[in-house]
Amino acid sequence: MTLKSPAKINLFLEILKKRDDGYHEIVSLIQAVDLYDELVLQKRKKGVMVACDHPDCPADESNLAFQAASLLLEQEKIKGGVSIHIKKRIPLAAGLGGGSSNAAATLRGIDQLYQLQLTKEKLHALACRIGSDVPFFLYSGQTLIKGRGEKIEPINIYRDYWLILVCPQIKVSTKWAYQKVKISLTKKGREVSLTTLENRSMFFNALRSFRNDLEEVVNKRHPVIQKIKEILENSGALKSSMSGSGPTVYGVFDRKPQAEEVAKKLLRGDWQIFLTQPIPGNI
Repeated sequence: MTLKSPAKINLFLEILKKRDDGYHEIVSLIQAVDLYDELVLQKRKKGVMVACDHPDCPADESNLAFQAASLLLEQEKIKGGVSIHIKKRIPLAAGLGGGSSNAAATLRGIDQLYQLQLTKEKLHALACRIGSDVPFFLYSGQTLIKGRGEKIEPINIYRDYWLILVCPQIKVSTKWAYQKVKISLTKKGREVSLTTLENRSMFFNALRSFRNDLEEVVNKRHPVIQKIKEILENSGALKSSMSGSGPTVYGVFDRKPQAEEVAKKLLRGDWQIFLTQPIPGNI
């Protein structure tokens, strides 16, 4: 069984407070994009085996797909096992959710492979146990998330635009970024008018006001974030922002020819460049 596992960007990410369980209360509008890893799942007699074509991708219990498979096999008391071969195209630890996406694809894949017919609610509960971004990837598309990521609201918003993803070769710890962010004691979550975001002009107007609360923290340590944003905006991007905890920065373009031209100009040895589009949801 072969599955496609998409990347995501955060159109906005606001951090409201630190929770008692150590996680942060957030509100974020997430968009899946057509940059995919490929997963091949096969039954095996027992246990979980993960292999990946990227040398830095772990193949042990630290891999989220491994965790997803182990959890589902255990919870459903499945006697057999599964092998997972991952063909990586989404950059690792880049703020694009690649590992979480792989985990969600693994849950769906095993459900189909063993004909479990699990409910959306059961898959969602399992996804929440693996990681904060995993529930989103069960739905994909465009989703408003709250809590630590477990509260999911799939929505319809405008998505006829193009994205350039720029991933510099630096490492950013998600845990570090959240620890360093300063949270206002009186901060409230953004009120999002979901119906207006279906309209092209209203979507682009709202987009300009969106922000990522982790961006300032990461940029202080890695000024290349701001440099990439300025290059994208000076090249005609309607909006540029960091995705998740970075380091990937994306630029939003209204027309494909313009995006293609800018993407070619940005090609350089130490940056990975991807031209992508938003994709619809699964459920």
